[in-house]
Amino acid sequence: MSIEEPHIALPKLYGGPAYARPPAIAVEPTPRPFDPDELPIEAFQTEEEREFSATLPVRAFGTSGNDRGRGSSTSTGLQARSFSLRGIAGRILGGS
Repeated sequence: MSIEEPHIALPKLYGGPAYARPPAIAVEPTPRPFDPDELPIEAFQTEEEREFSATLPVRAFGTSGNDRGRGSSTSTGLQARSFSLRGIAGRILGGS
């Protein structure tokens, strides 16, 4: 059993699309800003590169190198807790 649908003519569209990207403008190349990630790994740096990297400012997400990750506090004063499965199970089961 087949049901035939009536044929409906679609309207004809004239002209370009409603939105198109503007033509590309040629931009004069400029020097790229300094990226500290382009420095070599610290173990392979020369003395001159080490002196240069010591003068770079610490970024907002960087650390001063004194933190060991465990129990360190951030500038907001929050304390990091150590991760252990025993601790999580104790919280879930109601222990300490």
